Amino acid sequence: MFIPKRKDHILYWRQKLDVSYCDHTFSDEECNLVIVSDNRLYSVQTMQVHYMTYDLQREYDTINTWTHPDVMVLSSKTKPQHPYWYACVLGIYHMDAWVNVEGTVKKHEVNVLYVKWLVPLMDHQSGMHRA
Repeated sequence: MFIPKRKDHILYWRQKLDVSYCDHTFSDEECNLVIVSDNRLYSVQTMQVHYMTYDLQREYDTINTWTHPDVMVLSSKTKPQHPYWYACVLGIYHMDAWVNVEGTVKKHEVNVLYVKWLVPLMDHQSGMHRA
């Protein structure tokens, strides 16, 4: 079950599909266009994420599964109930994949975060006035 999901993830990424819905099903023929080198997945402890700040400065953060595993990302929904999604990173992986697109095979290094999604409690009231 893991290998087909891994290939689905690569195809979502390669075709720039919205992974927040994951409603597209790839055929066996499409999945056969993805070859993962020796079916190997390499585990690492850290990952650097580069981004642009609100004032157009370049910054980076380091995700570490032991010391800084919690992350937040912008919600991809059009009108979200909450602007961010939260997750705890359980594993950081990378793999070498060859993808056959229109007869051309290209090698890609694919980075993957294995996360546990955290859900904000929208009806929960907190703060000093609620204690």
